[in-house]
Formats: sequence, structure tokens, C-alpha cells
Amino acid sequence: MFRVKFVSRCMGMFRGGGEQFDLNIAKELKNLGCNVSFVVGKPLFYRVRYPVEEFPTDYLASPYMRDFSQRLEILPFPVRQMSHRLFHFDLWAFSKKAMISLSRNDDYDLIQTCGISSLVKLKEMKKIPIIIYYPGPPDFKDKELISKFDAVISHGQALAFIRKYFREDAIDIPPGVDFDLFSPVKSDLRESYSVNTNEKLLLFVGRLVPLKNLLFLIRTFAEVVRERNNVKLLIVGEGPLERQTRAWVRKLKVEEHVILMGKVPNEQLPQYYSAANIFVISSYYETFSIVISEAMSCELPVVATRVGGIPMQIKEGKNGFLVESGNVEQFKEKIIFLLDNEFLAEEIGKRNRQKVKEKYSWLESAKKLKAIYDSLL
Repeated sequence: MFRVKFVSRCMGMFRGGGEQFDLNIAKELKNLGCNVSFVVGKPLFYRVRYPVEEFPTDYLASPYMRDFSQRLEILPFPVRQMSHRLFHFDLWAFSKKAMISLSRNDDYDLIQTCGISSLVKLKEMKKIPIIIYYPGPPDFKDKELISKFDAVISHGQALAFIRKYFREDAIDIPPGVDFDLFSPVKSDLRESYSVNTNEKLLLFVGRLVPLKNLLFLIRTFAEVVRERNNVKLLIVGEGPLERQTRAWVRKLKVEEHVILMGKVPNEQLPQYYSAANIFVISSYYETFSIVISEAMSCELPVVATRVGGIPMQIKEGKNGFLVESGNVEQFKEKIIFLLDNEFLAEEIGKRNRQKVKEKYSWLESAKKLKAIYDSLL
């Protein structure tokens, strides 16, 4: 069976949507008989946070600027400009190391990279197929490079964007859900964190980064607390804005109602979903939200911003509610409506699991991706 090399800049440092996609689909490709390995970035001066234990992995040291650049994004414009420069330097430095490493090795028959367009130069150098996966919209400056890949894959709103502006032949490979893992389970988390039986629990899962617009979520939650005092918000995730998130919680005087959990292992997440009443997400943009699918698979109703590809997952009133980004009053009203209508919330949750099982499977997505590999090799 052929050998596939995944190149993922941030796999060792955090597990966002793109990283979760690569890791989960790689597991299914392995089950289908592919020999999978990874090339992953690591910082120059501190440890890898998320070792890739499931596959042979080469770690390439380069300056890691992502967390620092994202802290700058919430600052005034002149400083915010610097964040984009640091981001691009981070990617450039890693891609240079990856090019050197991959050019010297022959332990692969095909390369799949997560958003690093410059690696297409290996196509002619190594005479092998190379695929690029985009978890979000690419940069227009990469248009010429993108045209040279043997295949471009994406999903959600990013796929529509790519087909319109870059490649009409871009292929839809949607993220899946591990239905066995992400299912309703018995959870004692409410008792562990002193959430009383008469209290309702809202849940957010995701990285604490500017894109998730957590200030909007916390401002909305503060308004919910003013009308419904028997509610708490559980925030699961880590990221460069953790300190700022805690400051927002203190400033809005909801410390007694907000629990910041930090990093939680993936296999423990079903306990958090199962303990909650409503899943909330406040992002500025999501091409496709894996955590929404996980929440739905655990039978939760969802209240989310109407951005990016989220309307492809959430249909108003059927499996949750959509709100305009920044509209605190609308976000608050939808949350309170579900809090006050328990039977409807439970009914929506049960529909959600069925919908996810019918539409999103890592195995089916891996089979579709393997068919692309077969056509190129």
C-alpha cells in the first residue's frame, strides 16, 4: 500500500479544526491500509504540547509565533498589523524547514499538506503527487501555486470560496464525527463543579483565540445571568487569550457563573457535552465547526453565530438557532428561549444526533480521500 506524508504546521502545538481533520482522517486511512506519517512543527525553545503518538512523526524546529501573533490581534490597528507579519513569518520559516526535510527523504509516495501552498514545488522536485487541504479560505497571493496542486480539498464555506475564486475542481471532503466516542454518557461533572440540579449549564468548546469572539459570548452570558440567575457557563479550551478571557469574566462580574476548564483530553469531551443543556459558539468565522458536530452527536441543541459554513450545519429552529455576530440581545433571547423550553431543547438534541450520523462519517470521508490517492498513483 502507498505511503502518505501529512504536513501539518501546528499539529504539535494545538488541535484546531484543521489539525483534528488531519489526525482523524489519517486514522481512518490507516484502517484502510495506507501507510501514514507526519511532518509537524515544534518551537525552537519549548516543548511540543500535543505529541502525535498515533503515527511516525518528524518534528521540525522553527520559530513558533502563532500564539503571540493572536494576542496582538485584539490590540489597536497599528499593532494588529504586526500580528499578520508574524503569522506569515511563522509559516514561511516552517515551510522552509519542511522543504529541506522532504527533499532529502523518500519515505512517501504522496504528500498532503494543510494549507502550505509553497510545498507544491516538491511536485516536480520529487516527481510525486501533492494534495493541499484548506480548513479555511486561502490567500489570493497563492492563486498560482494552488493551480499546480494535483488536488485541492476542503469543505463548508471555504470549499465554495475556493471553487469560485481558485479551483472549480476543488473536492468536498467533509469532517466526520466519532459517533461511538461522541454520544450521550453518564457524567458527574455537574456535581464536580457545584452545578445544582436546578441550574442550567451552557457549554463552549474551542481554542481561546480572537476568531472565537469570546468577549461577545461573555457579554451575552452576563445579560442571560441578569434574567436567569440559575445558569452557568463552562468554557473548555486553551489558547493565547486565556488571561484576557478571565479578565473579561471579572470585568462583567460573572465569576461565580463561569467555569474556565482549560485543556481537556479529547476522549473526555463527551462527559462535558453530556453535562450541558445548550452548546454555544460565538465565532467571527467558521468554515465548518467540528465541535458543533460533536455537540450535536451528544444530543445538544446549538445556538451559534450565522457566519461562514455554520448555516450549513444549523437550520434555524430545527437543530438550533442562529444569531447575527455581535447582536447580544438576539443571542441572549435564543439562549433564554431554549432554557425556558426544556422539552423542545431535548427534542432538538435527539434530532441532532440522528442528523450527524446520517451526514458526517470520518470513514466515508477517508474512503473518498483514498479514492483521490488511487487516481493519482
